[in-house]
Amino acid sequence: MNVLLKSTALVGISLVCSSGLFAAEESRQSAALEPALFKGLSFSGLLEVEGAYGESDGESSSDLSLATVELGLEAKVTDWLSARILLLYEQNGDDRILVDEASIRVQRDNSPFFVQAGRFTQSFGNFATGMISDPITLELGETKHHASLQAGYEGEIVSASFSFFKGDVQKEGMDEVNSFVGALSIGGEVNERFRYELGGSYCSNMADTDGLQDDFEPDLYRTADYVGGYSVYGLLGFGSVEVRAEYLAAAESFVDGERSGLKPAAYNVEVGCDLPESLHLALRYAGAEDFNVEKQYGATLACDLSEKATLALEYLHNSNDDETSSDAVTVQLAMSF
Repeated sequence: MNVLLKSTALVGISLVCSSGLFAAEESRQSAALEPALFKGLSFSGLLEVEGAYGESDGESSSDLSLATVELGLEAKVTDWLSARILLLYEQNGDDRILVDEASIRVQRDNSPFFVQAGRFTQSFGNFATGMISDPITLELGETKHHASLQAGYEGEIVSASFSFFKGDVQKEGMDEVNSFVGALSIGGEVNERFRYELGGSYCSNMADTDGLQDDFEPDLYRTADYVGGYSVYGLLGFGSVEVRAEYLAAAESFVDGERSGLKPAAYNVEVGCDLPESLHLALRYAGAEDFNVEKQYGATLACDLSEKATLALEYLHNSNDDETSSDAVTVQLAMSF
């Protein structure tokens, strides 16, 4: 936590210094004093504090945690060149600050085409949710913390991307850039009452997702053959009601690792609704095959305390593949800036 406090303090000092320097520039109107270092910079952040109570096969537990801290920095150098850095702390992770994202992006203003290089989450899966807890599809398919090269197109209706990265899971005797991800989606607003989005993605090395890497021997991560994975998802919005669904799965059975002979898959279906008095309701029904949780259902009720702050209450039930079950209630206070 000392590292987190020091990093937060440094960001705070930078913000104060930035504000002071900009004020000096405006009052003096002097080009010689212009703080070029701070031009084009913007800061952002997210804090999530959670309290939880759970029961699993007759045993209960409770917790209070600083669940998430995100500190982001974006710098726009020219009208076609920018950079982004995101520091992440998660208490349920390894309890330290990580460089979650750090990338340089080349994209001219008003152009849909882009190229970016650095570390960023791969475009495999969609994982949209209105709940506090992550969907099972994310637990199975999210791929992070790889240096990558990506090219793509972001239009008003169609978006597409293709990226390369060096996965940790490699074939025996190999050490190379071995994985790619392709993604395509279409979507938009038909009118004020109806909106939609449909998409899909493919990863050539699904064993390298965060949820499957540990199936292979630590520090070696060797496989006899790569197994691809795919995701399809859809979103339909009708006024204040939104329906989301996603299915993510391995394209074929794994040939080795702890899931040898298995084809892990997961699905997530949610219905969200905006209620009066700044309330939001989300309902979930989800499940998986050959991957930890067999069935999951729950609900989240959230209240907007302000434009940037939310208080939410969630109930979630899990039926696991080892024939155990659990129930959890979570309260989350979140604020972005």
